[in-house]
Amino acid sequence: MNGGNGRGRVVRWPLVVVAMVMVVGLAVADRGGDDSTPGAPLVGLGVTSTAPGPDAEGGVWYCGEGTSMPGEFADHSVIVANPTDTPITAAVSVFPETPVGSVSPSAAPREVTLAVAAKSEATLRLAEVVESQYTAALVEIDSGQAIVEQRVQGPTGLDVMPCATRSSSVWHFAAGSTRRDTRLVFTLFNPFPDRAVVQFTFSTDEGIRKPQSLRGVLVPARSLVVVDASEVVPRFLSVSTTIESQVGRIVAGRLQLFDGADGLEGLTAGPGIPEPQMQWVFPAGPADSGMVEHIVLYNPSENEASAHVGIRLDAIDAGGGPAPFEVSVPPRQQIALVFGDMGAYPLPPAPFSYNAASLLPDGIGFWTAVQVYNGVPIVAERVAAAPALSLGAGVATAPGVPVTAVRHLIAGNRADGTEVALAVVNPSPDSIALVTVSKIADGRLSPIAQLDPLEVAPHGRLVVPVDRLADGDAYALLVEASQPVAVSRSLLARVGTGSASGSAVPFDPVALDPSAF
Repeated sequence: MNGGNGRGRVVRWPLVVVAMVMVVGLAVADRGGDDSTPGAPLVGLGVTSTAPGPDAEGGVWYCGEGTSMPGEFADHSVIVANPTDTPITAAVSVFPETPVGSVSPSAAPREVTLAVAAKSEATLRLAEVVESQYTAALVEIDSGQAIVEQRVQGPTGLDVMPCATRSSSVWHFAAGSTRRDTRLVFTLFNPFPDRAVVQFTFSTDEGIRKPQSLRGVLVPARSLVVVDASEVVPRFLSVSTTIESQVGRIVAGRLQLFDGADGLEGLTAGPGIPEPQMQWVFPAGPADSGMVEHIVLYNPSENEASAHVGIRLDAIDAGGGPAPFEVSVPPRQQIALVFGDMGAYPLPPAPFSYNAASLLPDGIGFWTAVQVYNGVPIVAERVAAAPALSLGAGVATAPGVPVTAVRHLIAGNRADGTEVALAVVNPSPDSIALVTVSKIADGRLSPIAQLDPLEVAPHGRLVVPVDRLADGDAYALLVEASQPVAVSRSLLARVGTGSASGSAVPFDPVALDPSAF
């Protein structure tokens, strides 16, 4: 596999060399670790993915959510974006699925290298390396400035999201459903030399479920284990999930499929959230895209959480938006903040849904901030959906943004048949942010002239329709700002089904300022 269309050159490595590199890399580069990892910068920030930065010699990325078997629903690829002036190399280890209950991996991972040219990105389809119903990839890069994202695509849609850069002993997922037209799958990726044992807790619309079969799931060393929750806790409209390690640490992810039988078709994927937070920002808010959204607030603790929810409108003459409102999230329960008619999307029943649609004028975009004020952190995710027969039909699920940064990188954008939009939020209450967006492709970094630079007002939002301003097949985007901002990316298929929404990968992330809201 050589050359063009964003595909890098793949070479198989000798097994001994790859094994030595992987052991050393995992020992030094898993910057999240568990709570005991000394000096780990991601711990406590709720961040799943971040670029190591120019001072790092390299980075390790965990891409665990996808399928690599003909006829499956989430064909899995990894995308490496290189914004630097020099070529880089990615060592990719592709892991096949190990059946639940196995005490050892079903097979050793297959190793290849992916060469990525300067100021370019390269894609590797995992089915070309390993054929397995589910696959995961461990990607080790000899650059701290490159990033890795993963793309899944199938008959019901697509999703593009950053791979994780940390492991954890606890993972949370606020959104989910096991309704009859859905498939909810959790991936347990353990690329480490020690086994892990995990247990599941599901918060459903009918209470807590702890299935006996999932109270001690063994994840052997260097393996991928997959749990289909649709078979274990079936027929629930709304399911929030916590996965806790009793032994070891893993990277946990989710695949959610809607098959169209009940009027909703879509596919979402991605790693979970390692730590609840006191603040969450959601930069993406629809205007006239045909998508409607809700935000799921999940409280995995034993104490009630109380939060303020602020909505800020894009229109200057709208006065900034409605007054903030309060919401309480009961212990080990979820609340859905509904910003529009979700149609066929399964929502929690009353009293666990809060209808905020009346607060929003028609046709005006917005961004949302959630701030806990009683000291009980929560997990928050945004779900956007459009009915199966509408333009841009699909489902997109993404965690809120818990951090800001002055530099962000986004890979896996395509101009052919896909709308690509960035949303940049300036959380500062008193200073303007200057923002530049540059396209990275074919060995060039090209600032988008119409955006060089643009001002984002205090508590304001900039929405960039990138696909209308940049041409080319596949490209990465670099967002640079004069002060820390929050950035998310949305993809919407112009033909067929498919939508995706998620945060950009930040460099040197900083926690949100509580006084900003």
